[in-house]
Amino acid sequence: MTRYLAAYDVENAELCLPATRVLAELHRRLEIPATFFIVGKLLEQHGPEYRKALGDPLFDVQTHTHSHPMLKDSRSHGPAVSLEEMDHEVRRGKELVEEVFERECIGLRPGCGFTDGWQGTPERLEIIRRHGLRFVSADLRGPVDTIPNPMKQAYTYAGDGYPNIWEIPGHGWHDNVFKSLTPHPTQFPPVYDFALPPAFPTTVVQVFAQEGRWLEHAIELGLDFVSLVQHPWSNYRYDQGMATIELLLVRARQLGMRFMTYLDYYRELTGA
Repeated sequence: MTRYLAAYDVENAELCLPATRVLAELHRRLEIPATFFIVGKLLEQHGPEYRKALGDPLFDVQTHTHSHPMLKDSRSHGPAVSLEEMDHEVRRGKELVEEVFERECIGLRPGCGFTDGWQGTPERLEIIRRHGLRFVSADLRGPVDTIPNPMKQAYTYAGDGYPNIWEIPGHGWHDNVFKSLTPHPTQFPPVYDFALPPAFPTTVVQVFAQEGRWLEHAIELGLDFVSLVQHPWSNYRYDQGMATIELLLVRARQLGMRFMTYLDYYRELTGA
């Protein structure tokens, strides 16, 4: 059975708090768990409000770094911060999640993500290990840092000497890029024949027609899980009622998917 890991990158100071409130209520109404990767600076500004919105056991909260810098060189977004800066970003982002939510934080999604995650960068994986993070979601890009990302299974960084760090990739488009809210290079030719529609969507139905197709393709591939890269701010800007997200969740349920958080999926992978 393909698992659906609903996940959201919480990073926009203006829109993410109201958007997160709407998303949380939607997930509660549908009784579907979700993971929220939150930038630490937002917790410094509005920690009690985020705890009120996401303090429910239905939600998994992990770190999205302290301030959303690049933690690996990117063709699209520029060079990585130094190892010392990365150490601060990982440490402080994790600390803030633990301070605000009073629960252990063992997962990290870096800003933007990279082709092949942190493969080939053992010095950066060592920082992740040092701070007690046991899963990451950094593999979010296709060839040469383009979007959308191919559909990949979870894997470990054993080849770099870190078999206990799991990579749980994100799949498909980043919703803000697909909606033309953030410019970004895309793959051509596309990784899948359905992946590049003829034009940017202008309606909720058009967004769902593309994003829902990735759910169906995960089942066609026999993928163990699927997790689309979603941002509360861009969904909220496009549709304050989060109708696209509701359509995706309902479609996943229709397809017989099993809903899980990233944390629960990591525990299933490792038997932890």
